[in-house]
Amino acid sequence: MNLADALVIKRGNLFMVAPRDGDLPGEPHPLGLWYRDCRYLSVHRLRLNGERPVLLQASDALGTRSLHELTDPARSLSLHVERLLAAEPGRLVERIVLRGLEPDAPSVELELSLGADFEPMLAVRGLVERPERPPVENTFDGRALRWSVTGRDGVVRTTTVEPSEPPAAAAPGVLRFDIDLPPGGERRIELRISALESGDEPGPAKRPAPERPEVRSDDELFDRVLARSLQDLELLRSELRGRSYFAAGVPWFATLFGRDSLLTATQTLAFMPDVAGDTLRLLGDLIGVALDDDRDEEPGKVLHELRVGEPAALGETPFARYHGSADATPLWLCLLADHAGWSGSLELFRALRPQVDAALAWIDRYGDLDGDGLVEYRRRSPHGLENQGWKDSPNGVPDAAGRPLAAPVALVEVQGYVARALRGVGRLFELDGDVARAARLRDDSSRVEAALERFWLEEAGGYAIGLDGRKRPGSGLTSNPGHLLWAGALPRARARAVRDLLMAEPMFSGWGVRTLGAGHRGFNPLGYHTGSVWPHDNAMIACGLRRYGFDEDFARIFNRLLDAASRFDDYRLPELFGGFERMPGESPVPYPVACRPQAWAAGSIPWLLACGLGLHPEGLDGRLRVVRPSLPAWLDRLEIARLRVADAAVDLRFERTGDGVRLSDVRVDGPLEVVLEPAGPGPPADA
Repeated sequence: MNLADALVIKRGNLFMVAPRDGDLPGEPHPLGLWYRDCRYLSVHRLRLNGERPVLLQASDALGTRSLHELTDPARSLSLHVERLLAAEPGRLVERIVLRGLEPDAPSVELELSLGADFEPMLAVRGLVERPERPPVENTFDGRALRWSVTGRDGVVRTTTVEPSEPPAAAAPGVLRFDIDLPPGGERRIELRISALESGDEPGPAKRPAPERPEVRSDDELFDRVLARSLQDLELLRSELRGRSYFAAGVPWFATLFGRDSLLTATQTLAFMPDVAGDTLRLLGDLIGVALDDDRDEEPGKVLHELRVGEPAALGETPFARYHGSADATPLWLCLLADHAGWSGSLELFRALRPQVDAALAWIDRYGDLDGDGLVEYRRRSPHGLENQGWKDSPNGVPDAAGRPLAAPVALVEVQGYVARALRGVGRLFELDGDVARAARLRDDSSRVEAALERFWLEEAGGYAIGLDGRKRPGSGLTSNPGHLLWAGALPRARARAVRDLLMAEPMFSGWGVRTLGAGHRGFNPLGYHTGSVWPHDNAMIACGLRRYGFDEDFARIFNRLLDAASRFDDYRLPELFGGFERMPGESPVPYPVACRPQAWAAGSIPWLLACGLGLHPEGLDGRLRVVRPSLPAWLDRLEIARLRVADAAVDLRFERTGDGVRLSDVRVDGPLEVVLEPAGPGPPADA
């Protein structure tokens, strides 16, 4: 199934994935109405006089709704069918509007075939076996169709379809309506499709979303790309225990992920800082507390993935609460430090102090498997992930010959995350009065940075993706070392070498930096982690380049990602796309089963905008630094209104001039100093 053509709508924890005509085919597929990792609608076919209508156009641009416009299958163009699917809390509402387009209005038999298989998402993905399913009961009581099943976990799951008017006829899974259209008139039928799991209780009252900063530019296309990104982020904002987080992506990863949710929260601190605070608390509450080999859990280790549903409840998968991630723990600490810079408060740091201590202890005691000062990973769960960095596919961490590195593996970017985490959290300890602890953490950070030399490949002129269990280096032609730039973990000469490697032709496709360079034995431009282009990977690299003063390279990546977004449907950046060389007149090649929307892809454009404007919040010191502001090539003017830093709101206006970009207007409401630093870059500074 090519998901690049599918439409996605979502509201809270319920989402729908459908083809462009809105039909769900019935045979094995990942389409359907999903709730709590279970499919509540797997068949949904609309027929007119027994035939499938012809698609005219479709759109899911609104995020919570999709519109499918159809006409009669006889191609006489005498009938217009509007099919609107709207996701609401706990249910899907479908409105079908039939309109006659000719003076002689047609008579139409409208037939709807529906079905629910209650298949778990993990089974559809092939991550758990598909045991024999309990029988699904299907009934029609004269008012509603109902499917119900008692799962192997004892949970009763029910799908109810209530039409707005009685059907002319009904059979198991089928509703028929006889439609006589008045001349020039229309007929509407509405279906309310509810998903219910026994034990569901009304959650806490949803908190009103805080006021978001408003961005306006002089370019309509840029505004549309940014608006799409922010809308996708709102779409992926989900609830757990009354707190918000960004679900990683639809359809495969619509749940809480450590790495994904943390990095997306980092990307969006300027726009949605409340989600970052909630994500930190959620993952802090779920932090590892025991040694559990089946879950790859250790005390102080931040969660990788949380799953619900039947396989999770029955213990058939470790992913019910799985901790197999080498990078989620330092990224949690990084976000905590960055969040304090925006919020101007140590309150969250103090509230999470036990988890902070546990996470730091994990880095020292459990993360470093062999006592060499590096954080490594090795799978202990027989069903867990072999690779436990962001490139977690089986071939995602190769050596120069394309062979996977043998565990235990020390990933190069993870060491950078650790260095940044220790430095950032050390600053919080210092401000909280523990100067001695802060000094020790800074020393530890310096030791990690020095240890990065063990990854240096002199012949390749760059860093290895990682070191295997015998400390042999992996490939030097990957995007991973670019994350060290974001971490600020490199001396300037090494940073320049990383820049030179990433922006050269084998690594840079013209659309962005590839995950693995062309010419490598394992290179595949449509490989998940072996040659494709990931927007979040590029955003992290670009923000790192900007940090070291490589502003032209930052702008090159930013502009190319904007260009790519403008060529995808609805200006939406997918999870990843093909790493084929950019050719004149061509668009980026879609990856067929990429998540769309996907959280850290959606967060990439807002993050790049904040980095490009040079926004460095120092809320704990009552200051916002604006360092070397720049604008994408498309823009001459941009304004941000109501940007929150600490207890202040600030409006900023940027304008392109003959020699660069200037901050032309500043308005501050609250105790905040805005400092413009247009000079050349100094040493890397925490941002």
